[in-house]
Amino acid sequence: MNEHEVIVQHIILHILDTSINTSVLSNQEFQPEQEGFDFVTNLIQKMLADDNAKNVRFNENPNRVQELCRSLKQGQSDFITISQNMAGMIYEVMTHQAAIPAADLICCQALIDGISFYGLFKLNYRTNYIHYVEYQDEININLLVKQKTVLPGEHQKPEEAVLINLEDMSIRLAEKEYEIDGAKDYYLSKKFLVCSDQLSTGQKAKIIRQVAERLGEKYNTDSFDSVARLQKTVAETMDCGNTVRVESVAREIFRDDPDAQKEYVAEVKQAGIEEEAIELSSQITEKKFRNHKIKTDTGIEIHFPSTYYNNKEMIEFINHPNGTVSILIKNVAKISNK
Repeated sequence: MNEHEVIVQHIILHILDTSINTSVLSNQEFQPEQEGFDFVTNLIQKMLADDNAKNVRFNENPNRVQELCRSLKQGQSDFITISQNMAGMIYEVMTHQAAIPAADLICCQALIDGISFYGLFKLNYRTNYIHYVEYQDEININLLVKQKTVLPGEHQKPEEAVLINLEDMSIRLAEKEYEIDGAKDYYLSKKFLVCSDQLSTGQKAKIIRQVAERLGEKYNTDSFDSVARLQKTVAETMDCGNTVRVESVAREIFRDDPDAQKEYVAEVKQAGIEEEAIELSSQITEKKFRNHKIKTDTGIEIHFPSTYYNNKEMIEFINHPNGTVSILIKNVAKISNK
């Protein structure tokens, strides 16, 4: 994970617990000597590195959240008042949507690589057991108590979070779907931020793989072959830069079939990827494309670098007349147990 320079300047915590039918808004921000600054810094770092977070923008004015951010930037309102307003807006949505979980809301202001950001981290409650010591007749009795307001661990990446750049008003957003007005939907982007709907890097990576697999089966090629070609192409391309061109991917997957190439580009676009070149991070390339895993119907699993596919000096797939396949691994100097 590439570390950014993060300096947390302000933190405040509000309680958005719908089970008690009221929000509990704090009137004082954290003091520098109090716990929490390292925790929030870690949340911001994870948010910036999360490939499932989206980069979005506010829709056209008027926009209440954008107005509050501008008011904060221009010094017309203070940090505490702004945070209370935003917490109230989120809580209002929660009171009308039972599926949205209760949570603590951390609001913060921070410098990220020298740029001022306003952040919100919704820490959804989890249920867990804690110990409880009871004293009866001068003896200790250690018991277990179910605690329903346990916060996520400090090493977990934020499930629901917003980082707003106070200079250009761009937004980095991590959100989850819940049942909203009877259908699965996103409430942070639709009902709170009112921002444009864009795909995350992780969603784009998933789309280009799923389309490759589906069309590989449609055009009577092996879906394994189409996905392996995709992963090889992405891995090789990312060695030279951080963008992958959709048309180049289509040509590599379906080399001798122009119709399949056109359909691949069209389906990727229909799925929401409008740009001709997709930016992928090094993290998602390593996780999703750098290595390929296959499993045979006989239960054998093989992992190999994606760039080895079609390199007959390293691994060869031999098709037999009876429809079976042999896999030949070559030039192995040493074998170890894993």
